[in-house]
Amino acid sequence: MNFLSSNGFVHRDLAARNVLLGEDKVVKISDFGLMRKTHEDVYKLKKERKIPVKWLAPEALYNSEYTTKSDVWSFGVLLWELSTMGGNPYPGINNKEMYSLLKTGYRMEKPDTCSDKLYQFVLNCWKEDPSERPTFESVTRSLEEMMQEDTPYLDFESLDESKPYYCCSEKLSEDDDVTE
Repeated sequence: MNFLSSNGFVHRDLAARNVLLGEDKVVKISDFGLMRKTHEDVYKLKKERKIPVKWLAPEALYNSEYTTKSDVWSFGVLLWELSTMGGNPYPGINNKEMYSLLKTGYRMEKPDTCSDKLYQFVLNCWKEDPSERPTFESVTRSLEEMMQEDTPYLDFESLDESKPYYCCSEKLSEDDDVTE
């Protein structure tokens, strides 16, 4: 993501479902269907189309404005997904509720397996003001530092399978993931 953002691209669909693990455990971003080149650092959505609401930053959700910092927000959701081993973001909340919920400052709870330090990092990705979110360059540095520490950033001994993000209905409705 640091490469994409430094070259003026916004992905707009950064989620665990679009991350692949390649040979030698090289992580690769996929699904570039929503990616756009930004002009003056902002891409403004011009027409209605289906978008992944639960991964959107507030400015993208409310104003259809996408920047590298909105991708950082989505990266925070991706980290939350990884911390829950693929849990569904905002469980039990539909897209219509997302608009008002984020306006109140709501953020998803700390996953039971997530360290306090990693969750604080995720919360920094979810700052209301995009200018207060980290850059992908600092994201890379911070995560590399965390992985070098002796303290586990994920603790699977703390797994509580009763949490709603581990529960998944057999068929998610279309309203749970995307909206027009």
